[in-house]
Amino acid sequence: MSDAGRQGRLRDKTREKRDEEVRLEAEALKARPDHFPELDYFLELLAAGPRAEVIARRTGRPAAALLCLQAPLELFHAYGLQPFKIFGGSQTAARLSAPLLPAVMCPMLRSALGALQLDLGPAGGDGAGFAAWVLPTTCDWAVKFPEMAEICGLTFTAPLHRLELPHLKDRPESQERWLEEIYGLKNFLNRLTGRKKMPRSELVNSLAVYQRAWRIFGELTDLKRRGLVPGVWALVISNAFFFDLAERWTAHLKAALPRFREGRARPERPAVFLAGSPVFFPNLKMPRLLEEAGLALVMDDLCSSERLFPGAVHYDDPSEHGLLKALAQRYHQGCLCPTFADNDRRVNNIISPARKNWLRGVVYQVLKGCHPFDLESLGLERRLKAEGLKFIRLETDYTAEDGPNLLTRLEAFRGSLA
Repeated sequence: MSDAGRQGRLRDKTREKRDEEVRLEAEALKARPDHFPELDYFLELLAAGPRAEVIARRTGRPAAALLCLQAPLELFHAYGLQPFKIFGGSQTAARLSAPLLPAVMCPMLRSALGALQLDLGPAGGDGAGFAAWVLPTTCDWAVKFPEMAEICGLTFTAPLHRLELPHLKDRPESQERWLEEIYGLKNFLNRLTGRKKMPRSELVNSLAVYQRAWRIFGELTDLKRRGLVPGVWALVISNAFFFDLAERWTAHLKAALPRFREGRARPERPAVFLAGSPVFFPNLKMPRLLEEAGLALVMDDLCSSERLFPGAVHYDDPSEHGLLKALAQRYHQGCLCPTFADNDRRVNNIISPARKNWLRGVVYQVLKGCHPFDLESLGLERRLKAEGLKFIRLETDYTAEDGPNLLTRLEAFRGSLA
């Protein structure tokens, strides 16, 4: 058998295992006693997978792949595109790309590259059919993503645009440079869609669409604080955001909120804050382990969950420049990614709620190879312990084998919170 034939068989076998992994996770979620029918919409979005053609068919818009939340979602929406954040939560897909990539690297991107390999057609290409790729230069792994994709046999047939992210937020020079990058993105989208200028009225409408989504999402996180929304379901809902139109996702979340409100608060458990590397479906290992250890996940700072929105975009000047400046400021100043150098506000946003009596400790997840979060955990641990607050750092990968050991450590951590 030729190498191409062997690779094709390997992809087919891996795809079957990946689909089984997704199916079993969705079934396990549906079997939970706190499941109700309004949640099926979000599960069905995730179970259908991140294929661009599926997303485009569902939304009626070409899908644009984003590698980070740093790219303003409203701008894509205004140009008639569906922004889709590339992520990987499949352990099976990660195994496909692992032999070709560094042994210690971001497991989420390793999984994402494996998923793209699974969709690789006989003619090559990026394997996903996205209308464009927009890559903010956040961490080193994101910067090297195109090179890693090429190593995995993927080529970017769709236009690719980089957003060079200034890693100092408070300097005026950085803010001006980031505004220039947003103008560059606008020009890229003009060329991509064949427009001569930015659709300003559509952008105003898009700002309102995402403002409504942010407000409804805020109600969800408030219910999570009160123990009415399990952390697992909050993650499922936020993970599903990019798979459909923001308007439809918002409507379904609004319909689900009364069901959460009419439920009972969960049994008394020590409330914890989950920080660190993101959590993506179907790899819900960490929130599940928190539940098994008798802990309640009531707050987080994950970009896959509560940091989904940087907040509302406020503007006084409705001109093109005023709107782009408002977007640039919100997405740059509001982002709390650990890749920024001047990031005391991020650490304070973790420490401040941890001081509250009802929040008992901080669980910090570090995915092996996720260097910004790994480095941040060291300083955060010192500051939390200096405040007399409880902290546990858990390093993990996209595997199930370390589950029992992590559970033992979390159970011991729970005992320390008494």
